[in-house]
Amino acid sequence: MSNSQKPSDVYGSGIEPELNTVRIFQSHNAAGVPEVAQFVTVIHHRTANTLGSDAMEFLRPLNPSQTKDAGVFLYNDPARGRGWFRLERFSPWDAERIQELVRMEEIIRVVGREPLRPADLAFGNAMVMRTNNPWIMFGIAAVGTLCGLGILSSILAASNLVELIALVAVGVLLILASIAAAVVGAIRLPWWRRARHHAREQGGTMPPDLTGL
Repeated sequence: MSNSQKPSDVYGSGIEPELNTVRIFQSHNAAGVPEVAQFVTVIHHRTANTLGSDAMEFLRPLNPSQTKDAGVFLYNDPARGRGWFRLERFSPWDAERIQELVRMEEIIRVVGREPLRPADLAFGNAMVMRTNNPWIMFGIAAVGTLCGLGILSSILAASNLVELIALVAVGVLLILASIAAAVVGAIRLPWWRRARHHAREQGGTMPPDLTGL
């Protein structure tokens, strides 16, 4: 590959790549000297998180940045050089999630690391279950507190000691969990506001991680 080639000009060797492959096209080595090379890494789904999250464990040190082409990214890693890479044979859902997470990395490099980031749990295929929005955390805390207080208020109607202990335990646990959710929301709120402000300045649609569930 010559340095004049663009990401869309290179299509590999003609050999069918494995599923979930990241093909890296290096243009400069770690010393900043032009040195063309090509590397291939297969991303394996090893956790309960989305494949996109597992992929980002490998991609994050590369300091990836988006390009105008979906699935094609620039990278600049002081330890391994710079160039660009392309996603190959990822499902549309996983590729889209990686695109979202790379954009989030761009934001994080400006506003700082996300505190108490919820796990990017996979449900079904690549559907993501998470609660990033601190305002939703406050809502959960309010509902949980009301439910806990409601349960505690019913202890006078308990018919026996076992029922009384169970009601107290459930009520207290709900209230403690609600307090924890409120604390997490309060810790995350300043970062959330900074990240959304920066995303709006960048333009485009707001990343899903900065909207709601």
